[in-house]
Amino acid sequence: MSSSDSYLSWLESAQTKHTNYASQLNQLGEYYKQKLWHQLTVLIEELLPQQEFQSFLISFYDNFITAFAHRINLLKLAQIAEVTAKQYKQPEQAVQFLQGAIKQITESGQRHTEQPMLFLRMHIAEYNLQMGATDECKTLIEEGKETLDTMENVDPAVSAVVHYVRSLYYKYKKSFANFYKSSLLYLAFISSDKLPQEQKLALAVDVSLAALLGENIYNFGELLLHPIIEVLDTSKDYRWLKEMLECFHAGDLHKYDELCSKHKSVLNNQPALTENVHQLRQKITILCLMELIFSLPAQERTISLESIGQRTKLEIDGVEFLLMKTLSLHLIEGIVDQVDGNVKVSWVQPRVLTNPQISALKDRLDGWIGKVTSASLALEEGSLDVMVA
Repeated sequence: MSSSDSYLSWLESAQTKHTNYASQLNQLGEYYKQKLWHQLTVLIEELLPQQEFQSFLISFYDNFITAFAHRINLLKLAQIAEVTAKQYKQPEQAVQFLQGAIKQITESGQRHTEQPMLFLRMHIAEYNLQMGATDECKTLIEEGKETLDTMENVDPAVSAVVHYVRSLYYKYKKSFANFYKSSLLYLAFISSDKLPQEQKLALAVDVSLAALLGENIYNFGELLLHPIIEVLDTSKDYRWLKEMLECFHAGDLHKYDELCSKHKSVLNNQPALTENVHQLRQKITILCLMELIFSLPAQERTISLESIGQRTKLEIDGVEFLLMKTLSLHLIEGIVDQVDGNVKVSWVQPRVLTNPQISALKDRLDGWIGKVTSASLALEEGSLDVMVA
């Protein structure tokens, strides 16, 4: 019996054993005999998400897909292999399987193997993390990021998995800022609407907490505008988190104190927040200062230290420290005049605006246009008087 006949023979026996998929397996056999590799791949992709089909996916891959693995799109092959690996009960077995799939890609004789191999290596890194092999995981994700940065015309699925596994590693290490950045990059390459509701909520919660806790994260507009945050609105358990994000984005220190009092019991059940109370207070205070500066016209940004103290609930010494901290973080630029007791701000870090903030900015622009128009009319009238005289 030829190898081709053995693959078809297994397919026939599978039709008898898995009667619910008899017609699809028969169709796969026809595509295989006619060498219709694209149609074959499309049908397999349709079957992959189905749980019953996954129950014999390992055998299906070993006894049928290997027959034409070198002939189909290699990234599609890698994606099929990734789903197959999930069927193994032990992560060690999954890693061994994926390493075999990488070998298949290497020996396929096709060009452009870099992306599918990177895709599989990132999933190996994910399994390494599950096994506690964090050093191996770190090596793979660092190499993966370097490889990704050198590539052109990268498939979104490849970019997504690189950033996704990096986010998992940073979450494990409690590196909030890196997790936040990696998660936003991951979300840039996928449609969050296609994520299962449970996974979407978990990711929204993790990203939101990371934004609050992450070092040097002072811009919440991008996150608040992302569709994934909408899931917090419909969650009874995490609506408070959306309120907290909006509060930090607005730099509303008074609202922050209200929320801390209102949701005290919930916040106490969040260890990451309770362990970083001081850092959260410092961040919201800095954001309060930035919001005060941002709300003022550029030509009116000489602010008394007393005014800042009233807004931020700080004594003068505290205000001076706050300004030094904010200046050192390059969130603002300016000069503090301790003699006159004020600060002259020449620049404040730009940020992503939410829709209400855009509306407020529009009102300010309309006011400015009105002043310009009035000045223009006054000049015209003055010039006419001169001409008449």
